[in-house]
Parts: sequence; C-alpha cells; structure tokens
Amino acid sequence: MENLKLILTITFVAGIVSELVSYIKSVRLKKLDFKNENYKEILKKRLGAYQYIESQLAVLKTVVLDEYDNKPYHMMFSNGDVEFIDYQKNLIMAISFSLWIDEETTTKLEKLNELFYNLNIKTAGKSNTEMIELGKKHYPHISDLRFQLENSTKKGLYNLHDITKAFKTKKVNTTREIRKIN
Repeated sequence: MENLKLILTITFVAGIVSELVSYIKSVRLKKLDFKNENYKEILKKRLGAYQYIESQLAVLKTVVLDEYDNKPYHMMFSNGDVEFIDYQKNLIMAISFSLWIDEETTTKLEKLNELFYNLNIKTAGKSNTEMIELGKKHYPHISDLRFQLENSTKKGLYNLHDITKAFKTKKVNTTREIRKIN
C-alpha cells in the first residue's frame, strides 16, 4: 500500500513537472515566434525604404552630354522645372521612411535633399537652356553625393540584418540647417 502511494505521488509530481516544463517551453517558443515575426516586418520596412533610395540612385545615374559643348549634366535637368521636381519623388519617399534606414544613409539623403531644396528655388520659371546650364554647373556636386549615397546604401543593405546597429539611438538632438548654395 505504501508503495502504491509512493508510485501515485511520484506519477502525480512527474505529471505536474512535465506540464510546467511544457508550459514554460511553450511560452518561450511563442515569444521567439513573436520576435521572429517582428524581425521580418522590420526587414520588410527597411527593404521598402531602400527600394526608394535605389530608384533615386537610378535617376541620379542618368547623365547626358550637351550636344554643343559635350559637358555632362543629369537628365533630370532636361525637361524643365516641373519635371525636375518630379524626378525627386523617390528622394522624398526615402526620406519619409528614414526611420528604417541607417544613420549614415539618412545623413546622405539629407545632404542630397538640401541640395535639391536649393536647386528647386533656382529652377522656378527657368527655360530648358537655363536648366541645362544649372545642371552642368552642379553636375560634380550631385555626382559626388550620388556616389556617397550609393556606397552608404550598399553598407546599409549589407548590414540589413543588424537591426540594433541600424536603430542605434542618437545621444544628442541635432537641428538641421539648410544652407544656401551658389
């Protein structure tokens, strides 16, 4: 009789322990599933943001030569001031998703945005010839910014999986100043 009580007690305790272990493992697996799903969603957001940057880089890579003096300028200067602003839509979208992009790439986007802000002021009402001259004048600067943005985008894509690196918070709040260019 005593052995029967001992066997029943051990069986009962073993059942409780196995249920407890099963419950703990189940909770851990649910947390892990949640983390993985969250991670996947963050990666989707980051990839979407980088697609806008990729589209803007494609626009910035399109260069033409002036048929009169063979000087290069970006094609976005070819079709007047309204079209010039249309070429910047991907830049605007990429900046609006900058929360999902690493800090270095965001900084490059902001520099490019600052340049285009100043150029947009200068392009209002300009003729096609004046737009092309403006494009030739700023060709080296735009090309340099495109090159920098492309390299930081490649680094960001290479480290796409490293969410902690991308979302490292800034220690100091900085204010942006948009400087006028000549």
